[in-house]
Amino acid sequence: MKKNQFFTYSKMCVLALTGASALLLASCAKDGFDDESFDSGVSNTQVATISADDITITPSADGKSQTFTWPVVMGAGGYRVSLIDVANPDKPIINDSIVDGCSVKGDREEDVNYKLTILPLGNKQKNNTDASAAVEKLFSTFAEAFATLSNGADLFQYFTENPLPDTTDELIIYLEAGGKYTMSGTIDFSNHNVVLRTASKTNYATIVYGENGSLEYCGKLTLKYLNFDCALSTKPVLAFSATPAEGILDTNNNNHNQIKDPTAIMNCNFTGVTGMFMYDNKVKYCLKTFVMDNCLLHLESVKMSNNSIFYIYDGGGFINDFTITNSTVWNTGESDQKYFVRYNNSGRCDRAGYNTNSMTFLNNTFYNICKGGQMCNHGGFDGRNTSNYDIENNIFVDCGNKQVPRRIIGRRAEGADIKFGYNTYCTYENGVATFELEGAPDTVEGAKMEYDDSKTALQTDPAFVNVANGDFTPQGAEQVARKTGDPRWLP
Repeated sequence: MKKNQFFTYSKMCVLALTGASALLLASCAKDGFDDESFDSGVSNTQVATISADDITITPSADGKSQTFTWPVVMGAGGYRVSLIDVANPDKPIINDSIVDGCSVKGDREEDVNYKLTILPLGNKQKNNTDASAAVEKLFSTFAEAFATLSNGADLFQYFTENPLPDTTDELIIYLEAGGKYTMSGTIDFSNHNVVLRTASKTNYATIVYGENGSLEYCGKLTLKYLNFDCALSTKPVLAFSATPAEGILDTNNNNHNQIKDPTAIMNCNFTGVTGMFMYDNKVKYCLKTFVMDNCLLHLESVKMSNNSIFYIYDGGGFINDFTITNSTVWNTGESDQKYFVRYNNSGRCDRAGYNTNSMTFLNNTFYNICKGGQMCNHGGFDGRNTSNYDIENNIFVDCGNKQVPRRIIGRRAEGADIKFGYNTYCTYENGVATFELEGAPDTVEGAKMEYDDSKTALQTDPAFVNVANGDFTPQGAEQVARKTGDPRWLP
């Protein structure tokens, strides 16, 4: 026999397959047998298939890969293996790859339903033929659910009848893929650790707010893969609990009610938002971390001229670290907003027990937000060495009354970490694009550097494809070349 032909008995070998079209072979003769010294004795037969129950799946420590092992099939000359994301079958993770051995490694992501297929292959030299059928193993990397709500449920009624248990454990609440749900009243998750999400990364469930629909909380909150229809609601989309949970009042740090765990809103779409997106309910809170990523926030503002989208002001509090990335925020309502983000002027990091505070805007598209108002108002942050800002690759059109950088950072402090880069500050006047000169290159006459000192601000009209229909694909040469704005709109 030739040493490099397929063989049928070995220890486990690991073959890493990360490309969709990978076709790799690996020798596994590491156990004292090679194909010159070992013969399974199986010939002139159809090799057996594998039981799904005999396949072992082991995630890597970092969760980014997974290893599949199975028992040796005597007489087999190898195995044809495929791995797909059931929701995205046209892009296989392992694509009909031939594996010499009993193990294979592939990429892994959270929140995916997978299908693994293994077909034991025959050995021509032994006159063995392929197994009669491939084994299919379906498995999921979704975390275990605390509850799964049936399509059509009213969330307010459900949580009224089924209060959350007294526990600090993470409570994952799944909604059915593509389901439609209502929220007829205000739900208060209090200081529970709640993950509210769709049991799919591609087919989002929709939650329709009623007139009194709102979601309050004062603990860890994660929203993922959801659509929110807020057109009927007269309440904020999200609010801190009107009655704070016991134990979160910090009397050592100016009596802030502390929300130390993060609020994370990822892969969500909000439509019909007529008022505030987030509100403090006139209670003094400090939310340590807010993150919004890969979201659409469509406002149809009504009577917001004296209010803000993120309004953490009346109670005397603030958000310590605010981050928005890869998102689009736009307004088609009859009313302008006074502020995008507003904190109480007393709010700053040291008053709530922290060493720094920050605001981060990366790769976002903003349209018609605070056209005559201010993007931010946070007097307690302004001009302090502990106030850090990272404002890069954003497109602001008809936003911030031509004072976008100034209002986001308030005042510069030499000791603060402040970054600006490749933002667009554009306003249309009589249909013609004009540009805020803050941060413009030295070659632009009248360029100013007082707040944005990057000299990188883009000077071409983003020329969105169809604002009226919510298509913010940029056609401006610089925006396309630099890949700025919300990445979802880029070619």
